Amino acid sequence: MEDWLRVRDILRKYACNSLSYLSLEPDKEWFFAEGFEGVASFAISGSTMVVCGDPICPEDKMDDMLQQLLAYSKKEKLRLVFLFVLEKNLKHYLWINFGCQKSGEEAVFDVAGWSMAGGKCAKVRSSYHTALHHGLIVKEYCPYQQRDEAVEKQFHEISGQWLAQKHTSRLQFAVGSLMLDRPCDKRYFYAVDQEGVIQGFNVLNPYLSGKAWIVDIMRRREGCPHGVMELLFHDIMEKLQKEGAEEASLGIAPFFGTVDEMHPTLFEKAEHYIYEHMNGIYGFRPLWEAKDKYNPRWENVYLVSHPKHMSLWMDKAAFTVLDSNGFGDFVKSYFQQHKEE
Repeated sequence: MEDWLRVRDILRKYACNSLSYLSLEPDKEWFFAEGFEGVASFAISGSTMVVCGDPICPEDKMDDMLQQLLAYSKKEKLRLVFLFVLEKNLKHYLWINFGCQKSGEEAVFDVAGWSMAGGKCAKVRSSYHTALHHGLIVKEYCPYQQRDEAVEKQFHEISGQWLAQKHTSRLQFAVGSLMLDRPCDKRYFYAVDQEGVIQGFNVLNPYLSGKAWIVDIMRRREGCPHGVMELLFHDIMEKLQKEGAEEASLGIAPFFGTVDEMHPTLFEKAEHYIYEHMNGIYGFRPLWEAKDKYNPRWENVYLVSHPKHMSLWMDKAAFTVLDSNGFGDFVKSYFQQHKEE
């Protein structure tokens, strides 16, 4: 618990990557910097150390943090992979001669200027009004102030329905869990109908010292009225605007735009193939479409590695930590999809 609180305090000061708050999830180990405040959250798969996002530390200590991580990985004879690194931080990795590959794009919003007006958000606006017509309203649940067993039971029901519809197990590592027993700084918003039935909910994680929020979890009840997610997003953004938040994120669309670079690598081409042809497994393209309709600003994210060139074993390690049932779950789903075709 002491280390968990230490990580939380570092996050509150220095988290700049929207995935940073996932460091508090139970699937992470922690590497603490020596000589300054800093932490990197990771998981070990085989001989690969997979780090979630960028290390969390003061900007002027990033080079030192990366050198300490590299020294540790060499000492332990581990390959090193960073998932979903921000483009603005690439200079630090390249300076130490890490390899980098584009791994997708993140849907980011300037909170103060966002609205549903205009043609780009026409479908969002229409869906929002449909949800209002059904009498849905949005509420915020604050479990750290007062627990409500009925609300939490419905959260778990909806999550169970959502998981049952998936071809693979729940994604983890780069996606959070409810953590209702230890919510800390998370925020929970839900859309409820006139009978008190929750039709959908979102869970938000903070970054940039609470000036920015990522919608980490978006789930809706099976058979819910149309427009539940659009209503939630509208009301959440409206609340964040009133609170003076600067930035919001709908998270990363993995593998999107990986061949847009001037000279895409073989690894980036492979990512593009997955994005185009394996949507029956993880739904990468529908995920991008679901985010893009809100008219975000798309920002590049990268996979960074040492050794410089990604190997099959490093790629396998990344999939293993991301899927709660490991890499075999991905392989099983892949062959099941092709059998059905």
